[in-house]
Amino acid sequence: MRLRLLLEARETMTIPWDYRTTLTKAIYSTLVIADPDYGHWLHGKGFQQGKRVYRLFVYSDLIPTYKTLSWDGLADVRWMIWQIGSPDQRFIQKFVEGLKRRGMLLELFGTIVEVVDLVQIEPPRPGGGLVFHTISPIAVSIGNPNRSKHPVYLHPDQPEFIEVLEKNLIAKWEAFHQKSWKGEDFGVRVWNPKRKLVKVFDIKVLAWHLHLQMWGSDELIHFAYDAGLGIKNSQGFGMIEVGV
Repeated sequence: MRLRLLLEARETMTIPWDYRTTLTKAIYSTLVIADPDYGHWLHGKGFQQGKRVYRLFVYSDLIPTYKTLSWDGLADVRWMIWQIGSPDQRFIQKFVEGLKRRGMLLELFGTIVEVVDLVQIEPPRPGGGLVFHTISPIAVSIGNPNRSKHPVYLHPDQPEFIEVLEKNLIAKWEAFHQKSWKGEDFGVRVWNPKRKLVKVFDIKVLAWHLHLQMWGSDELIHFAYDAGLGIKNSQGFGMIEVGV
């Protein structure tokens, strides 16, 4: 499931270049307002598969309707579009409930921001060969990103990139459903990567905006759309949207 929010700041604001830490904290605090047990469980434990832990939600970059560039970030911003998704219906329900309990208001970057519109987006229709583009960059690494501050990030041109991306998606599906994946084959190809170095929770993450095509299992494609691709989805990485 996915939500698209239209945010309006009470006054023009500057979005700092490294803004994901603030957004992630805002999501958890909103969940805790709605249901403290669920919010703390998701943050502290989450969905586990072996030694890996997944929070299984993803969000997009903040997309201002108008902006200017400054040394500090995106300036003169008043309205922004933001998308949030998760395969866990509880997450969507609790997040919406938390927003309502706080009067549809968020405090972001020292400014009060109102959610003036909120809609649920339908998933893409099933069909092989769907083409997507990233609306938050994808990060893929070797090693456990939960245990190391210095994972080896992969470039889309490296052969391991696709293999690790596919295995990560299946592992997240297995963590969510608590059973082994025994579905049909699944494939991904990527092109036109654009490098982005993002700082979140004082860690620099090498990620990529790119185009991709997925085919095979409709269930996994749908799951990738809801949960995100690659690592650190809950910190604003790996959200995709249909189209080029």
